[in-house]
Amino acid sequence: MISLFLKGLASFLEPTGFIWLVLSVLIGVKIHRKQWRLIWLPVVAWLLLSLTACTPLSQSLLASLESQWPPVDVAQLPECDAIVVLGGGVEPSESEPAGIHLKGASDRLFAALALAKKGRGRLILIGGGSFQRETGVDVFEGEGAKRWVEEWQLSPVPLQSLGPCRDTHDEAVRVAALVAQHGWKRVALVTSAYHMTRSKAVFEKAGTVVVPVPCNYLSAYMQQRHVKWLDVPKSGNLAHFEAWMHEIIGWWAYRLCGWV
Repeated sequence: MISLFLKGLASFLEPTGFIWLVLSVLIGVKIHRKQWRLIWLPVVAWLLLSLTACTPLSQSLLASLESQWPPVDVAQLPECDAIVVLGGGVEPSESEPAGIHLKGASDRLFAALALAKKGRGRLILIGGGSFQRETGVDVFEGEGAKRWVEEWQLSPVPLQSLGPCRDTHDEAVRVAALVAQHGWKRVALVTSAYHMTRSKAVFEKAGTVVVPVPCNYLSAYMQQRHVKWLDVPKSGNLAHFEAWMHEIIGWWAYRLCGWV
């Protein structure tokens, strides 16, 4: 009982819970002082934070994207000319003992390796962005992932980096150029399930026939975990809401650019 109380108390000392608590107190003070004209802004902020951090709303929104792409049976997938794994999963790191930092979407790389081991592609193409260290050295995500996989001998097929890509559209354009160059018929497209709708559309718009391979399911519904209808504020729920909003905004931005 005490441990549950302390755990709940700790949630309100973390940034998300603390901000929710401060807003609650601020609204209570304004109600007590009858400052009705000044109360609407903190009330709106409190409602938005409560809905996205304390309820299953964020989980449901993200699941609405993921459920469009249910898990696939690798054994039933057709053989492809190449396996394309989009960036966002790993990056080189001199601070890590293994020389690699696994990020939130690292499932993408391992899903691509699983496809290769099942003979579903003859080549793995690794996308991703880049960043610059304080020393001025440019670090490319795809190159780092390629070196790490090769050093650990994890792939039965060759690997190739797509080079530094600014976004999914960049990755689609570079893959389309390789498809035209080599005369490939189809490629397996590996990315997070919530990102697949936009990714598939932009790759097809660029002229590539893709076999969708969704992975990295994040919502509790797709992971078949129990969901509380009301909980203490959780930053993880906000992260899910951010991922959903990023895809919605990204879809309309890509439409305006004519990329999907």
